[in-house]
Amino acid sequence: MEKAPSAARAVTSAVSKESLILLAICLVDALLSIVLLATGLAEEANPLMARCLDHSFAAFYLVKMASVVPALVAAELYRRHNPVFIRRLLRGAIVAYITLYFSLLFIVNFA
Repeated sequence: MEKAPSAARAVTSAVSKESLILLAICLVDALLSIVLLATGLAEEANPLMARCLDHSFAAFYLVKMASVVPALVAAELYRRHNPVFIRRLLRGAIVAYITLYFSLLFIVNFA
């Protein structure tokens, strides 16, 4: 007799691991940004995000997530038609996000 799939397994089969990784990276980036900004250890360089911060941390977080989640939803919808392309696209986005994040971190703090 087969076991019923767990809720976690159902979510991961419905959403690609690449989308989950990219979402996790974005969540960590947003939360780390909020902590660093709240403690005065960083300043927001993006003018749009700086305006959101003038309003509240919640507005900052919502705008940051609103810039990522729709793209991930679109990728997941298109993945049904072309999974290889979307997997490569999302893996490229993961590499680009991490590379850009650490490059800017280095430039701002050590250059």
